[in-house]
Amino acid sequence: MRGRIITFGLTGALALPWVAHAQDVAETPAVTIAYNAALVSDYRFRGISYTSRHAAVQVGADLSFRSGLFLGTWTTNVSDYGGSNQEVDLYGGYAGAVAGFDYSGTFYAYVYPGGTDSDYFELQGTVARSMGPVTTTLTFAYTPDQWNTDRDNFYAAIGADVALGELPLTASFSLGRENGSYDHKWDWSAGLNYKLDALDLSLVYVDSNYKGALEAGRNARAGLVLSARASF
Repeated sequence: MRGRIITFGLTGALALPWVAHAQDVAETPAVTIAYNAALVSDYRFRGISYTSRHAAVQVGADLSFRSGLFLGTWTTNVSDYGGSNQEVDLYGGYAGAVAGFDYSGTFYAYVYPGGTDSDYFELQGTVARSMGPVTTTLTFAYTPDQWNTDRDNFYAAIGADVALGELPLTASFSLGRENGSYDHKWDWSAGLNYKLDALDLSLVYVDSNYKGALEAGRNARAGLVLSARASF
């Protein structure tokens, strides 16, 4: 799930009376599994294209438990990354809700099959709150010094999704800052998402202030990302 941010929530179950809570628990399956598949015009991660501004095919699966624990995997094609052309994300964590806030803590392993000194892991936490048509999410990520880097990396972002009236249309905005792998990098995005049953269609403008040399700098320039994502 490197190219996406997941927030798992219990939708306020802690605030319900114990009778209603017991009924909800009884109706909630002990284990659920969900799948997703997407076609995107460009795979962007925190403002940087990992496909050299070309298209990507992405698939994933998520296993969630009634307790709040979850496991998942997600994969996408990438441009040459340490000699690999594929990214496989393996992740797991815990999610819940308290006082109207949804939260999650996740451990991610980013694996690049066939790559050299390219795999790494990251710790990520999210906190989300919905108020009327607006859902705001804070994301914090920490990557400790590992074999493919000599620095710790910190990333923080704020995002907002705004439901637009009665239409199945949502406007999204995000702003993030990263320091470590990229010094004082900012990234931002704005887009629209249209939901048609199990299909999500989106158009997002993505940009960053990163001006690195050679290909990395070109991949950080502004661009529009079209995507079609199915969940089942």
